[in-house]
Amino acid sequence: MADYNLYRLDDRIFFGFLLAGLIFCAIHAARRAFRQPVPTELSDSGGPASDAKEEVMQRHTLFQRLSHWLNALAILTLTYSGWMIYQPRGISAEGTPFDSFFWHRWGAALLLVGVAFHVVYESFIARGANPMAVNRAQAKIILAVIQNFFGLSKSYPLATKYHTGQIIFHWAVAGNLFLLILTGFVIWKPFRDLLPLALFGLGWDFIYYNRLFHGFFSATLGASLIVHIYFALLIKKNWVETKSMITGRVPLREYLDSHSLLD
Repeated sequence: MADYNLYRLDDRIFFGFLLAGLIFCAIHAARRAFRQPVPTELSDSGGPASDAKEEVMQRHTLFQRLSHWLNALAILTLTYSGWMIYQPRGISAEGTPFDSFFWHRWGAALLLVGVAFHVVYESFIARGANPMAVNRAQAKIILAVIQNFFGLSKSYPLATKYHTGQIIFHWAVAGNLFLLILTGFVIWKPFRDLLPLALFGLGWDFIYYNRLFHGFFSATLGASLIVHIYFALLIKKNWVETKSMITGRVPLREYLDSHSLLD
């Protein structure tokens, strides 16, 4: 049997990803301190966005908001309980890993329910095209925004329902969570016992490597959460959209300053 401690993610790697998230936020803040992007297109309102009346539009349905906060609660529960289980060397924490694992399992159950509802809603209930889907037109917008950020282009197209960063973040976190769920089930004994590992010639090394990868993807998720909080709370122009995750609505004039009505 392999040494369990050899398959623990090195603390330096774990904190390195968290530091990388902070550095990214600092670079973005420094970049935007000297140059704020201004869309080079007009809104779809038929004229400049400033001509729009003081109206509001619905940005998120009640279901979407509940789904977001349900998943947020699940991820926060998993992050905190996972931290208590991980317990980096040199940092003392109250409670035992067993106590934290109790909450970790409930957080995982809550996340699975949230993901299931999200997939069902977007696949069978929501109307219109998925605004998070990356088609050819959306790919061009993403490329133009990235080129603008690095000073390679003056073009800055209007966003559709979601900004380029939000779309990239969505798919990055979705992939990250999928791998966390997958590796988490492998290292969780009740589920692991159902896997025909012997049939594929896989033993304890495979299980321990999944533990290592689970720690790795936990670190990348932690970095993603830092970036998400930075954009949601520390970028003033995003406050309207952040508030809409509670109220569901945004002022039409402010929305048309940077968004297109066509998804």
